[in-house]
Amino acid sequence: MKNKVLKIGQISDAHIGRDSNPVQEIDVRENFLTAYNSDSMRNLDLLVLSGDLADDAAPGAYSFIADILKDCKVPVCIIPGNHDNLEVMEKFFDLKGKVHNGKCYYRYDIDGRSIFFLDSANGTVSSEQLSWLEKETAKVDGEVLLFLHHPPCHCDHKFMDLRYSLQNMDEVQATLAKIKNLKHIFVGHYHSEMTVQLGDKTVYVTPSTQMQINPSISVFCLSSAAPRWRVIEWGENFLETKVYF
Repeated sequence: MKNKVLKIGQISDAHIGRDSNPVQEIDVRENFLTAYNSDSMRNLDLLVLSGDLADDAAPGAYSFIADILKDCKVPVCIIPGNHDNLEVMEKFFDLKGKVHNGKCYYRYDIDGRSIFFLDSANGTVSSEQLSWLEKETAKVDGEVLLFLHHPPCHCDHKFMDLRYSLQNMDEVQATLAKIKNLKHIFVGHYHSEMTVQLGDKTVYVTPSTQMQINPSISVFCLSSAAPRWRVIEWGENFLETKVYF
């Protein structure tokens, strides 16, 4: 029997504030709800929140998201971003078995397929995570997907590449190159929609529900305050993805 096509929603960089006040003059809570409740997110098999759930790691931000997710009908996979605090997150989300030595990384199996999640919240992916990823992906016969917060490569984003790119990129890329059953990598962090080739792999940069940053100039410039999010359809030898706003 052929595996069904999995429908995965990805929300990234929500930057929810400690209370209902705007963050950088943007109603980030309303933006998050727009993405979460959109028609494109109906009938998901999995929802992924790929980091920077909070703007400044305040408990109020996580309680807002946790309150919404308690009615979510599908599994939710969460990883922290550079604005998050994992210890605070653990008080609001069930991360049992997913946190090792202060890092949140894990494998999630759904409908006979495996998805991997890494923690790049401090701007690096630790060697421990990389060796784990190499070992665990080798145990999977079919294709796998990977989610992390930071892109594992430069993306020709003049502002983010210069200031906030992944610090141990060479080490990460060396490990990724060895993983032959990994072809699609999903990230956030850059507040832009981009697709980048990294060897035989495609890196999909998912924009933010908070705001978008202009990638073509090297100083911070807001290009939009409208929320964006991604939907992935993943079947056997088949992957399609689209960004909505």
